[in-house]
Amino acid sequence: MRSLSMAIAAVSLVPILVFAQASVAKPPPPAADVPELNTVRPSVFCGNCDRPFDTSTHEKILESLASNPYNGELRRALYTQDTLHQFESKAHFDNCDFDGAIAYMEQLLDEVGANVASASRAKAAGDKTAAESAIKAAFFSLGQALHGAQDFYAHSNYVELSVKAARTSADLAYLAPWTDAGKASIRSLAGKGLVSGFVFWGFPQKCPSGTASHGDLAKDKATTKSGAVKVAHLENRSQYQIAVQLARAASQALMDNAFNRWPLMKEYNGPNTAFELLVDRRGL
Repeated sequence: MRSLSMAIAAVSLVPILVFAQASVAKPPPPAADVPELNTVRPSVFCGNCDRPFDTSTHEKILESLASNPYNGELRRALYTQDTLHQFESKAHFDNCDFDGAIAYMEQLLDEVGANVASASRAKAAGDKTAAESAIKAAFFSLGQALHGAQDFYAHSNYVELSVKAARTSADLAYLAPWTDAGKASIRSLAGKGLVSGFVFWGFPQKCPSGTASHGDLAKDKATTKSGAVKVAHLENRSQYQIAVQLARAASQALMDNAFNRWPLMKEYNGPNTAFELLVDRRGL
């Protein structure tokens, strides 16, 4: 009887101990604040423009965008995605949840389209306030999609797989998870060694046993373990620099796609946008 009681007591302690361990290890929710545009070094994009962006006008564009409410919503989404969906693998291409991340991006772009349609109806009805509010919501959803599109390069081993076959940096190709071709490429690569970092408190978890952790694989910063690795045959550039290159190209393509599909967004916002690349504030 004593042995049975001790066994029951030991079993009853297991979930308590596991819960306590998980609660200690989980990082706190990131801050939801968004730094002022003039205090950071954002990349500047010209969405669906006829000619390349003129870098000589960089400062003037940043000044005009500092008070742009639509660009502000896009940037707010980039930052608060880590707060709103901190534990969801699909929002960050974590835990090898590639199908979930692709479906989530489709959902977000559907939200963009629905909000633009609402704005169009409100504009036609002469409701300026409702139209502006709907366009802001469209930019927020687009910012959420941008966050995931960038995280793919920072949180997966796509960079590591790509540099092996590239002779120069120009040979590196970005993938567009919002297109049929991009989705097919990601799914194909997932069967050939593509993984993303394991986050033990993120769900769902779909990685094979032994997959590298987020901390080992992430390239959000130049100082991370993987981000600091130099690729000798690619001008000795770091994997962080390469991740930034690919994230920037994907971001430009997504902005072009959005402004082409929904011209009303470009009409309200103007052609130029500015936002940061590879934002991750989850403390991993």
